[in-house]
Amino acid sequence: MTEIIAGLATGSIYAMVALGYNMTHLASGVLNFAHANIMVVGMFVAYWGYSSGDVPAWLVFVIAFLLAGLIGLVEEVVAIRPMRNVSGSSELVTMVGVATIITGALSFHFGTDSLRVPFFGPEQALLIFGERVRPLDLIVVAAVIAFAALLHFGTEKTRIGLAALAQTDDREAAQLRGVNIRSLSLWGFALAAAFGGLLGPLIVSKTFAATSIAIVLAVKGFVVLVLGGVGSHRGVLLAAFAIGLIEAFGARYIGPGYRDIVVFAVFCAVLLTFPQGLFGERRVRTV
Repeated sequence: MTEIIAGLATGSIYAMVALGYNMTHLASGVLNFAHANIMVVGMFVAYWGYSSGDVPAWLVFVIAFLLAGLIGLVEEVVAIRPMRNVSGSSELVTMVGVATIITGALSFHFGTDSLRVPFFGPEQALLIFGERVRPLDLIVVAAVIAFAALLHFGTEKTRIGLAALAQTDDREAAQLRGVNIRSLSLWGFALAAAFGGLLGPLIVSKTFAATSIAIVLAVKGFVVLVLGGVGSHRGVLLAAFAIGLIEAFGARYIGPGYRDIVVFAVFCAVLLTFPQGLFGERRVRTV
């Protein structure tokens, strides 16, 4: 039971990154590869609140939400929008630039050491089926399930979500039908970043505040996204839980040093069998 809960909690962290990728992809057709760095901003906001000593937890979450949302908004306007009509991988290059700027700014202000932040909630372990489970793990799992459900409802049941699906399928056709592509992209980036920043203070106590963790989250989030299927919130959630469980049981029964090898072996095996991901839609275009 301990490995199961720990694996689900770890997978939830990866799911948070992958769901952020999904949000920006649905809103703009672009995967925001700086999303993990923006989540790390939320982690450092939590460290700032803890080290200050007199900042309430609710204010830390509000500041992280607003600051990350502002970063996402600026990123879309400065790094994404001007590259729309430029061929090649210009958007990818500018997003890497944004990630580098965020990392540099955080390293300059907070340093490069790994900073621990205690959990803001109860620390006493709970007994579930005779096993001790940290409340933080349960909260992280519940939070990502709620986040995925919110995204699924917003995508499938609201006009904005349906507009996002339309522009993902055919951007020009959606624009001709009256979808405001520029506004959709702007607020997609802003909201994805804001929710990423909001979740940052929640997961920092399970990991740590350090700029180096961004690349790990970005890569694992991308693995989860590809396995689950781009655009599928349900697929991302299930793939993330699977990856988390593989890591947890792999670390116990094979060894921590082989954990990532097992994950990427499963990743390659699934892609060879399901190139579009477990829940991704196969798209066929007639030319």
